[in-house]
Amino acid sequence: MRHFPVVMLANVCNAFVFAIASWGTEKFLLALGWATLIWSIVSVMVLRQWMRRAAARGVARRRRGVRRLLLYALALGSAWAALPLLFFGDASLGGKLLITCLSSGMLGGGVFVMASLPVAAIAFSGPIAIGALIALLQVGDRDHVLMAVVLAVYSTILFLGSFNYAKELRTLVATQIAAEEKASASAKNLGALAEMAAGLAHEISQPLAAAAAYIQSAERLLLVPAEKRPVPIAQPLRDAATQLENVHQIIVHLRDSITNRKAERKPLHLHETIQDVIQANRRRQENAGIRIDANLKAADDLVLANPVEMRQIFTNLISNAFDAMESSPERALAISSRATSDNAIRIDFADTGVGISPAIKTKLFEPLMTTKSRGLGVGLSITRSIVEEHEGQIWAEPNPGGGAVFTVVLPVEKAPAS
Repeated sequence: MRHFPVVMLANVCNAFVFAIASWGTEKFLLALGWATLIWSIVSVMVLRQWMRRAAARGVARRRRGVRRLLLYALALGSAWAALPLLFFGDASLGGKLLITCLSSGMLGGGVFVMASLPVAAIAFSGPIAIGALIALLQVGDRDHVLMAVVLAVYSTILFLGSFNYAKELRTLVATQIAAEEKASASAKNLGALAEMAAGLAHEISQPLAAAAAYIQSAERLLLVPAEKRPVPIAQPLRDAATQLENVHQIIVHLRDSITNRKAERKPLHLHETIQDVIQANRRRQENAGIRIDANLKAADDLVLANPVEMRQIFTNLISNAFDAMESSPERALAISSRATSDNAIRIDFADTGVGISPAIKTKLFEPLMTTKSRGLGVGLSITRSIVEEHEGQIWAEPNPGGGAVFTVVLPVEKAPAS
């Protein structure tokens, strides 16, 4: 279509040249009428092309555009086919040369311009070739018959060349599309790998930090005489070992995810899991001066879930609450649970932190979305994925007293009869 303006200009100019050449002959009015027909068809095509560019584009519109192109090509080609049929037989030698030049030029130019769409090339150039062949054969002498044979061979080669060009073009486009799709797939794989690495870093950083804190506590206890130690030195070491086991479980879970192995689920009491996560974060809680009020009163907290994934959910939410309250004068986290009317358990995590900006509320659970200077932006995304895999829901709302409330709803399992 980039040749469209030039092709239309060529049609107008060639028709104008023939009309001028016919000035003063008895067929001038017929030539002028023929040229007017060419100009009219060109005008309609130009107008439709302008209107099509101004309108919205779509698949259906493109299909109609191709059909309309074939119709216009056939109409314009038929008009040019009339040139030798109407004027060649009675023309002078110079007139025949002009008609031959114009017809051959439009024939070859049409195939060249529309080679990527062979059907359109034939619709335009085919009638011109047929008209010229008929005009040559009507003269009937040997020279004109030989010219007709040459024209037939010339036209056949042009049309075959158009089909070959279109075939090679389709092959080239298909190859390029395949290469782009391969590159896009590679980019997506790299993005998924980067997100997976970020998720792994996020998930193991918290238990590793907790394990380091417990080991540091054990080191400090070693400096205190045994009879004055507030807790046995074995306790922080056991807690550190527990956190390192959590790291191991996270890595095993990630490996199972990569190999498409479905995470094992079993009956699990959420209240116990939440208390374990609170205990694991006790050192950080005390250092930050945060008060945790755990009001876990749901009558039924038994769910069918993967223990590692449930720990991930609650660790992420509690850690995010701690981060949100770093600069708050009052630092309190209220964790409550209650039953819902649709056989589920609802757990709320209400903090007194900085709250949720309306600008990011709708993007809060999207991957790589973070408001922390050193955050990876994958914690809440992973949390939402796990909750939804367990047929649950998660959302966030402003805390009426300041801060934010994150809510998790999970379906409960019927407790086995005793």
